[in-house]
Amino acid sequence: MFLEVDVPICVVGKVFKPNAQKILALNRCLLEFMRAVRFYVKLKDTSRRHNQSSYEEAKAMFRLPTALIQNARDKAGEILKSFEENRKEDSVLVLKRISVRFDSRCYSFSKTTNVLTPYWLSLKLNHGRRVSLPVVFGERQRQLIEDAFQGKLQFATVEMVKRKGKWYAHFVVKKTVFFEEPETVIGIDVGENNLAVAVAFKDKPRKAKFWRGSKLKQLRWKNSQVRANLQQKNKLDIVKRLQGRERRQVNQELHKLANEIVEYVKEFENPIIAMEDLTKMRNSIHYGKKMNRRLHTLPFRQLQQFIEYKALWRGIPVTYVKAKNTSKTCHRCGNVKKLLNGEVYRCSVCGMVYSRDLNASINIAKRLLGQKAKPKSEEFGGDVNPLNQQMQITAKSLI
Repeated sequence: MFLEVDVPICVVGKVFKPNAQKILALNRCLLEFMRAVRFYVKLKDTSRRHNQSSYEEAKAMFRLPTALIQNARDKAGEILKSFEENRKEDSVLVLKRISVRFDSRCYSFSKTTNVLTPYWLSLKLNHGRRVSLPVVFGERQRQLIEDAFQGKLQFATVEMVKRKGKWYAHFVVKKTVFFEEPETVIGIDVGENNLAVAVAFKDKPRKAKFWRGSKLKQLRWKNSQVRANLQQKNKLDIVKRLQGRERRQVNQELHKLANEIVEYVKEFENPIIAMEDLTKMRNSIHYGKKMNRRLHTLPFRQLQQFIEYKALWRGIPVTYVKAKNTSKTCHRCGNVKKLLNGEVYRCSVCGMVYSRDLNASINIAKRLLGQKAKPKSEEFGGDVNPLNQQMQITAKSLI
């Protein structure tokens, strides 16, 4: 065993037919919690240590338990950090809706002998009120909850989410995963021509695989045509209603694709996945209105996130490398050239002719292998190589 970390996953359940009093109590708690989050957002400080000084002021302003005030502070810090990392020029942070976070200090979850609703969630809300809510799960989610009750997983926090007048409980459960020392790098490139291309790299490239994502692209194109026609007819209410259906369809296809990619990765001995860091990709794309729209509608980053959590859950570490010039660099000789349209990469120096996306995935894997590690690391202890160091960094981000 090389490393041991706790990997989180979200399990969603629906609150089953709460009465009017419970709904009212939840709504009041949501409004008060949002006020607390907005209070901390206005401080514009992501440091928990600095925000601790304003705790007494928040406690006097909001009728919330201590745990919920602290959770509002933490959530505000997460919102500010995410906004700063992904903000565009002249963008303004507007907080329209939010979920209420409960930790072990203000919730309990139990299983009863009730056949219809065996799972009950008890929440400590504002004004010192407590409510008990029955929660129902789908088959897969119920199995994860059962694993948590049996001790295979650990309950962490619960996010209460209100969507279209219905309440949902998002349970965050954790699983202890053991990472072995990595031996094979799996470089994964995402792009427009091929939605994903993966290649194993151990001394040399091995067994590449392509995923075109044709069904997903067709789904996006078809929905864009429907939206355009409805917008011309000024039927914006229908457009808004169809957006939710499209999002669910896209997510389903992404889940299928991510599962296939992770199954491919599992074929190799002690793999580690390397992908490009695309967190600010949208701000750097300037290819014209039409091309920008095509690229922005493809969910590259979302696919990466699905691959990441599915891989980590199965004990496969994931890390990210800089995206600069991975597609422009010849993986054989290192020459960097301006890309032309098409799916083929032609090197003007060594004459290599290669799949453009496969060339990029090889460069991603080689970039991870080529990262320089410090000869001595006080933080990790002893000599470290690039793969081990990246696994340690990934683990720290999960804890």
